Amino acid sequence: MTDTPQIRETIAWKLWIAIRFIVFGIGGFVALWISWLSMVLAFGPRDERWLSPLVAAPLSLVGALAMLYGSGQWGCWAYLWVFVSVPLIVTPLGFLAKAYPAADWLFAKPIAIMLIALPMPVSYLLVKRYYRSLEAEAKKTST
Repeated sequence: MTDTPQIRETIAWKLWIAIRFIVFGIGGFVALWISWLSMVLAFGPRDERWLSPLVAAPLSLVGALAMLYGSGQWGCWAYLWVFVSVPLIVTPLGFLAKAYPAADWLFAKPIAIMLIALPMPVSYLLVKRYYRSLEAEAKKTST
């Protein structure tokens, strides 16, 4: 087997992509969810708080930006909607269920799974469609 610089660069590049995804992608995901949960718990009793909301809010932004970098989508800012879609949907519904006990059915197991699982793929498809339309428009104006 020949060892050429191109092969070494390819292996090094693939290794960097994997490390970047693990450190920034997964690390950002964990930071986003921990900060989101701590912001939700900030409205509860004081002894259940994990982080101050003043720390959790910037940490969630840093986590979302780290996920963008880790997934290789830096500069495609619309993908932030994909990462924050679940917290944006689940948090108001959780507060609604807490304020109105009759709305407790929102968190029955099948509905809760759907509420948590559905926003991310739907927002991903919408963002992907948005970037495809931008690409098509750019091609149209360049020709």
